[in-house]
Amino acid sequence: MVSIGIPFLNPGPYLDLAVRSVFAQTYPDWELILIDDGSTDGSYERAMAIQDPRVGVFRDSQNKGLPARLNEIVRLANGELVARMDADDAIHPFRLEKQIAFLQANPEVDGVTSGAYLIDTEDKPIALLPGRQPSAREALARGGFLHASLLARKAWFEAHPYSLDYPRAEDRELFVRTFRTSKVHVLPEPLYFYRWFGVPRGQTLRTGYRSERKVMCKYGPSLVGWGPSLHLIILSYGKELVTWFLERTRLEKGFQTRRAFQPLLERDRREALKILKAIRETPVPGWD
Repeated sequence: MVSIGIPFLNPGPYLDLAVRSVFAQTYPDWELILIDDGSTDGSYERAMAIQDPRVGVFRDSQNKGLPARLNEIVRLANGELVARMDADDAIHPFRLEKQIAFLQANPEVDGVTSGAYLIDTEDKPIALLPGRQPSAREALARGGFLHASLLARKAWFEAHPYSLDYPRAEDRELFVRTFRTSKVHVLPEPLYFYRWFGVPRGQTLRTGYRSERKVMCKYGPSLVGWGPSLHLIILSYGKELVTWFLERTRLEKGFQTRRAFQPLLERDRREALKILKAIRETPVPGWD
């Protein structure tokens, strides 16, 4: 069995698509763990309306943050495998089937991620994020793996818990910390729908930059050497300065894309729309 964990904090209507995409999976042996991190938008009540024994909803009326909730999901998981996803995203119907098949065929691999379609706030596909194996430098610079599409062995998560000391960079810290000692494989196909709201702004963005520099300082020298690490740290300060300037001049809207994004071909756009339509039409007991 695989345990799918979705932590959520005020996801609004996006939670529906996320949950329906789990019910749309071709792999049948799953449980869904929904953990509320202090929502006030009615999403907890919406989750509680689901009537399926495979779904567990948990709440402690606290706001502990994403890393703590991810560790909690691992503790609650009954499956030998644990799958990540975010409450405002969706997963391809073949995601679990293909990722689990890869892990079963490759017992030396600890976890597997994938490529992704990027969708906007209206569920429209806007770009493609190809899945490919990152270098050590890419992992240090950008995280390297699509964290939300990670499916890994529960024993691996237990051996490598998320740190609470790197807000908005907990995924990068995990992947960098384990880069030399673990095996995470990337499936190239887009098995995930990642909702793109644009580059974070204000304090949220600056928190992420501070955390990424902590990761670079702690792990960079042993992973890629002092020279490349210092280069990345300087770039991080530079990006923070540029984004601060763009905020002050109100020009940040012109810089809302990432170089890693690939334009969608028309056939890929049609395929993504077809899959999203099927997910939206998937019934959820208690909702339909």
